[in-house]
Amino acid sequence: MRNWFLIILGALLISGIPLSGQNISFSQEIQYCFFNLDTLKGNKLLAQHYSSNDPEYIRLISYRDFIRNLLYQSKSGFELFSNQSAIRIKRLEKLQSPGNTAMVSIAEIYLYQAILAWQFSDFKLAFTDLVSSYKIVAKWGSDFKAGDRNKLSGILGVLFQLVPEQYEKYLRVVGVRPKALSGYNGLDRYYTASSPGTIERQEGYLLLITAYKEFRLDPSTAWNFVKMEGKPMLDSPLIRYQSALAALKAGDCESAVKLLDYHTSESGRPVFPLWTYQLGRCKLYQNDTMAGGFLERFLKNPGGDNYMHSALLMSGWNCLMHGNQAQAKVFFLRSKNLPTPFTMYDKQALNEAGSDKMPDVELLKVRLQFDGGYYEKCLDNCDKLLVTNRFHGQEKGELLYRKGRCEQRLLRTEPAIRSFLGVIERADSIKSYLVPNSALQLGYLYKKAGQVDLARKYFQLSLDLNKYGYREGINRQAQSALDELSN
Repeated sequence: MRNWFLIILGALLISGIPLSGQNISFSQEIQYCFFNLDTLKGNKLLAQHYSSNDPEYIRLISYRDFIRNLLYQSKSGFELFSNQSAIRIKRLEKLQSPGNTAMVSIAEIYLYQAILAWQFSDFKLAFTDLVSSYKIVAKWGSDFKAGDRNKLSGILGVLFQLVPEQYEKYLRVVGVRPKALSGYNGLDRYYTASSPGTIERQEGYLLLITAYKEFRLDPSTAWNFVKMEGKPMLDSPLIRYQSALAALKAGDCESAVKLLDYHTSESGRPVFPLWTYQLGRCKLYQNDTMAGGFLERFLKNPGGDNYMHSALLMSGWNCLMHGNQAQAKVFFLRSKNLPTPFTMYDKQALNEAGSDKMPDVELLKVRLQFDGGYYEKCLDNCDKLLVTNRFHGQEKGELLYRKGRCEQRLLRTEPAIRSFLGVIERADSIKSYLVPNSALQLGYLYKKAGQVDLARKYFQLSLDLNKYGYREGINRQAQSALDELSN
C-alpha cells in the first residue's frame, strides 16, 4: 500500500553522521539498534554514552521517536512528536558542533515531521516542513559530508514528487528548485558508496527499494532490485517488511507471504501491528482461511489510528468469500462506526463498506485475484463472467477494468486498450475511481506505443473524470505524465 513507503523513507532519513573521537562506534551502534527495532538496547547505549545536551543525542532520540510514530501511526503520538521537535530544533539552533551535525539534524527533523504529517493527510504542514528542510540543505549542504548530502538531497528530490498539485505552484514562490536535488542519483550514490554491513548500507538499500516501489511505473522494479541484490539483510524487520510489499506489488504474493510469515521476535509474533495487517491482506488474496484471524489480530491491536477501516472491509470480504454474509455485514457496520478516517485508503474503505449493496462474490473474487498478482487466473475468470451476460452497468465496467489491468500486467497491449475503453464508455453508470484510472492507464499504454496525441488525450481525460476515491494520487500521476509529454 502506497502510504507504507513512508515507513522506509522515514527510517532512512537518519544521517549516520558520527561525531569526532570516541563516540563514532557508539552512534552507529545505537542507530543500528533503532533501525532494527531493538529499542531497549538502543536506549541503554544512548544513556550510557551521551548527555542530553549533546546534538548527537537529540538526533538519535528524534530518530527513535520518529520510527515509533511511523510504525504505530497515532495522531496523538504525531502531535506529541511535533511539540517535542519544536523544542529540539530550538536547542539545536543554539549549538555549535563539528561537521554541521546540528544543521543536518534540523533538516532531518523537518523531514520527519513532513512524513508524519503526510500519514494523516495534512499536506499543507507536510509541504511547509519539506520546504524548511530544503532550505537548510540548499544553504548548508555543500558543507555536509558526501554521504549526508547525497541522502538528504536524494530524499528531498524524491519526496517533492509527492507534493499535491494544488501546492506545486508555491514551489517557485518559496524558492524551491527540485531539479537542483540529486533524487535517485543521490540515493544510488549513498547506497553504493556505503560499506557492506554498515547501517548506511542498510538504509540505502531500504530507501532504494521503497523509492522504486512507489515511484517507478514498472511495478516489478523494486522486487527485481531485491532479487538482483540477492535478498541481503532480510534479518532486519523493516527490510523484510518492505521487501514483502515490493514482491506483492510485483504480483508475487507467494514470496510476500513467505517473507511476512518469518517470525522476527522471540515470542513468534510480528514486531509491529501493521505487519499482521499486511499478512492478513496477503492471505486474503490467496483465499486462505487464516486471513480472518490475522486481520482480527490487527484490529484488536492496531497500534494507531490508520488502516482499521481497511482491515474491517477486508474482514467482511473474507466472510463473503466463505459464505457468511451476516458476519460480513457486522464488519461493514463496525467500519461505519469508527471515527472519521485520515488516509485515502481508509476513506475509500469506508465508502465501500457504507454502500447499501453487498459486493457480488464473483466480482470480489476477481478483484482479490488481481490484487494478489494472480493475473492469468483473474483474466480467465473475468472472461468467463463476461460471456454469461449476467453483469451490466457498473458491474460489467468493473469486470472490464480488472480484465484490462490483467492484460496490461501480462503485456497484452491491444486487448488491454479495448478493455479500458469499455470502462470509459460506461463512465456514467460506473461512477468510481475505476473510470479515471482506466483513462490514466490508457495514457500510459499509448505513450509506450509512441502515440503521443492519444496519450495526452487520455491523461487529460483522467483529470477531467477524477471525482472519486484515490483522487489525489490519480491526479498527481496524470498531471506528471502530461507535464513530461510537454517537455
